[in-house]
Amino acid sequence: MNPYKIMKEALKEIKPGFGLGNLKFGMSRAEVKLIIGEPSFIDKYSHSDSNEDLTEAWEYDELKLSLSFDEEEDWKLLLISVSSKFYQLQGKKLVGLEESDLLKYLKDINLGGLNLEDCSENDSEDQKVIEIDEKSINFWLNDGVLDEIQWSPLFIDDDTIKWPK
Repeated sequence: MNPYKIMKEALKEIKPGFGLGNLKFGMSRAEVKLIIGEPSFIDKYSHSDSNEDLTEAWEYDELKLSLSFDEEEDWKLLLISVSSKFYQLQGKKLVGLEESDLLKYLKDINLGGLNLEDCSENDSEDQKVIEIDEKSINFWLNDGVLDEIQWSPLFIDDDTIKWPK
């Protein structure tokens, strides 16, 4: 079997609070590279005017996968985003689902309280996010269809990350 296909299969399952397949939150950039190799693109940015809170986003175009590492957390893996039907949550492919089907599934698997928020910037846009705070996971919908899932480790309190063991 193709080594790339084996590596990709090992990344299939979305694990809220833990990671993605054999990638887990808290891994270093070097550990991630050992598992999935070099990213297609790296973007470094800051959420503020300071250079003390840099984030490095790694894009893996073929995998439709984005990973973020934060300087504040010693460059550990802190956020995962996927935008492909390949990835599964509890055995079900979610990207591409209509909003009503997604909401029904999320209620059925009972991940926690759902918060649906309209993020549209203007009337011609239809962008929403479904947030499940208990699991630190967001589901982004464009025109009523899920196109991205984003999640991070769980938090003990507002400032303390519960890193997976």
